[in-house]
Amino acid sequence: MPTQTKTFQYTVSLERSRGREGRVVAGGRPEIRTAPPGDFPAGDDSRWSPEHLFLGSLETCTMLSFLAHAEHNGVPVRGYSSEIEGTVMRRAEDGRYAFVLIRHRPRVVVPAGQRDAARAIVGKAERDCFISASTTATVETAWRISE
Repeated sequence: MPTQTKTFQYTVSLERSRGREGRVVAGGRPEIRTAPPGDFPAGDDSRWSPEHLFLGSLETCTMLSFLAHAEHNGVPVRGYSSEIEGTVMRRAEDGRYAFVLIRHRPRVVVPAGQRDAARAIVGKAERDCFISASTTATVETAWRISE
């Protein structure tokens, strides 16, 4: 009997407000105001750029994946935070601008005696983040797990 694959579908809408500014909405969620980053023409650093949204998505997906595996394995998580930075440049293989390198630094705090258990699920958390699986950029993740 063949294995049934789960399929997930998501819908987001974008509406231009003026110039290069837009509003992203999805259902009843709060809107996200978007614009190019400040170093692009008509950029606005007070709004979310596609670049920042992408990095935030990867960061959030990794956290949710880690927390799901921690819960499944009985590893209590006292704290989780992270920083992420991405480098966009022309790719050598096709000359297109793209994220080529992403450096992600998650920090996790677990109760005493849980550090090894938390480290054991890091690989699963990275593997199961479908946002990082959806990019061709090199993703370097430097976990810091403390008790």
